[in-house]
Amino acid sequence: MEPTETAAASGLVGRARASWERLTTGSVNRRVFGAALVVGILTLGIKVFALLKESFVAARYGTGNDYDAFIIAMIVPASLAAILSGSLDAALIPTYIEVRETEDHEAAHRLYATILLWNTIVLVGTVGLLALTVDLWLPLLASRFDPAKMALARKLVFASLPIVVLTGFSTVWGALLNAGERFAGAALAPALQSLGVILLLALCFQSMGIWALLAGSLVGIVGETGVKGYLLKKRGHPLMPRWHGVTAAFRKVRGQYATAIAASFIVNGMTLVDQAFASTLGPRSNSALSYGSKLQAFALSLGVTALSTAILPALSKMVALRDWTGIRRFLRVYGGMILAVTVPATLMLIVLSKFLVRIMYQHGSFTAADTDLVVQIQIFHLLRIPFATCHVLVTRTLTALKSVHFLLIMSFSSFALNAFLDWLLIQRYGIAGITLSTSLCSIVTLVCLGWALNHLLKKKALEAGA
Repeated sequence: MEPTETAAASGLVGRARASWERLTTGSVNRRVFGAALVVGILTLGIKVFALLKESFVAARYGTGNDYDAFIIAMIVPASLAAILSGSLDAALIPTYIEVRETEDHEAAHRLYATILLWNTIVLVGTVGLLALTVDLWLPLLASRFDPAKMALARKLVFASLPIVVLTGFSTVWGALLNAGERFAGAALAPALQSLGVILLLALCFQSMGIWALLAGSLVGIVGETGVKGYLLKKRGHPLMPRWHGVTAAFRKVRGQYATAIAASFIVNGMTLVDQAFASTLGPRSNSALSYGSKLQAFALSLGVTALSTAILPALSKMVALRDWTGIRRFLRVYGGMILAVTVPATLMLIVLSKFLVRIMYQHGSFTAADTDLVVQIQIFHLLRIPFATCHVLVTRTLTALKSVHFLLIMSFSSFALNAFLDWLLIQRYGIAGITLSTSLCSIVTLVCLGWALNHLLKKKALEAGA
């Protein structure tokens, strides 16, 4: 390359870098936008890879009995991992940042190590309880399974239990990377889960059958946890749990954690109820419900993962500074942006729904009849995208305000409403009624929590002015 060309290229890179810095530095809104954009771009690549994984799964298993058994076997361990680990993320990070900002990094590290030890004990105890009670809860979720299908599901449950503990470490380590505004590593690591599944299905499907899918899931979560741990250790952060005593910060996290677990249990319990209702509708139903949720989960994850990852540290800082006006302005700006993006995107996905299902799934063991069933489920599920994305903005703000009791109250109400609507709507719409129920619950929950948050912020502003 000629010197003049090299200079021109360097100048172009420099101008692009300067433009990026102007766009993503300075105000809180700009920093959050930059973080959300980075995470969103990385998440897009990872989720496209995850859809490729789902295409592999559909081609190998379709909506057959083995995949039905896998869905039911994984749903309780996966839900409990999400409940316990996600709740710790929400409870720990605001207080962790507060301690780091008001005391020092060492105090924050001690808090993390103590909380992680406590949470590890909870996770191991949960795994033991699941194993001891499997013959009580599994028949409730798989009420229409024949004996062979039930036996397979039971074996898969025991083999999947390590995922609960591994997910606990992975989630907390990822949250700490995000709290340190090191978003890229935490966002990229989950790609290893999809990679593990694809590799095991490609190499071992013929010899292992459904067990290749479980083995791939285990390999993937081990890889993800290892990468996050390495990145955190590289930053000089301690990894292993250790007891440093009960402090005021520990008590604060513990109290928030207990409330967040209760709220999250109810929300994730809705998924269990959905799959339990699906299992009463006969073969193919659990698999079809799972496939029908993938596209909306993909669409939501692009915005929700980026948004929730980026905004919690920023909101926690504003709460620590008692910047109530800034929080309200922040919510207005991002609420408008969310609706401007998600409403047109949702309409487009609904129009293209059948085409997308054909492209993603209809090959191998996945038939045209499976496509028709999944499309019905998917369209109703897509309706919740704008409301669920706004819901994240509201819940993260309540979490930063350490007001998760609002989430607990609303979660109980949503759980009851979801179960009732599941029962009511499957009479008319069959399996698709379950996803319509989920979308309606998202709307009701957002309206109620939005009202509660608005009331709380007005109260905080009045107290600050008094």
